[in-house]
Amino acid sequence: MTAIQIKNNEVEGFLAVSADFAGACLREPGLVSFALLRQLNAPANFSLFEVYHDEQAWQAHINSEHFRTWQTFIAPLLDLPLTPQPYTPIFPPPEDWERHLEE
Repeated sequence: MTAIQIKNNEVEGFLAVSADFAGACLREPGLVSFALLRQLNAPANFSLFEVYHDEQAWQAHINSEHFRTWQTFIAPLLDLPLTPQPYTPIFPPPEDWERHLEE
């Protein structure tokens, strides 16, 4: 999970570039789950939720052209630096995260 706080006057630009970024992420091999969430009571605050199959898939993601392009574009739009907050799954258990990939 990554907390993202955008300058109030830059939200539309962030949303525009993030749509392309999200589309590219959703086509990545190794992606299990992806969501860009907007805080209801603070519309310039977002959370990026990503789950990858393994460390190799995560590394491929953060080294991808679309990730680097997105980071470069959003850097001047940020009100605060990105705040990554790594998590490990408890429920559902890790083996259940990818069950849909087997279908």
